[in-house]
Amino acid sequence: MRLSVEDRLAVQDVVILYGHLHDSRQSHRIADEIFCADAMIDFGTGLVSGREAIRAFFGSFQGILGTSHNISNLIVEGEGDRARCQSHCLAWHWLERPADANGKPSLHPADTLAVGGYQDELRREPDGWRIERRHIVQFGTGLGVGEIPPALRPVFEGALGRLPEWP
Repeated sequence: MRLSVEDRLAVQDVVILYGHLHDSRQSHRIADEIFCADAMIDFGTGLVSGREAIRAFFGSFQGILGTSHNISNLIVEGEGDRARCQSHCLAWHWLERPADANGKPSLHPADTLAVGGYQDELRREPDGWRIERRHIVQFGTGLGVGEIPPALRPVFEGALGRLPEWP
């Protein structure tokens, strides 16, 4: 049976919540609330499997002051308890900078705009839809503006040339 409108919206909510949790500095919630216990993610740096490894992966990015993930162009399809979602993401990144001479925080523009997306496979679990597999894609070099920070360089290099495999 094709996914209902409610299921399609619930799948979209999971994908969008992922970005919100990053942007609101709640990445410690991502492994449990977004991914299945046996999930696998591929951000171009090698396969990361299971919630503990996913938690460690997202906790490893240092020197980032903040982000803004703008997720759009969601295409959702599926049947029963399985779905997949293709989405685009413009992810703005601000790097930490020292305070000025008066001790005031730096109010600088974003340092990097990452241009890419996600190809997700999801399954319905007792607590709702969760991502079972996530594969990032890049458009162009993946860099919209700015410079690639050292913490993100392996992701940009590993995902270079990856385009969506479907639809």
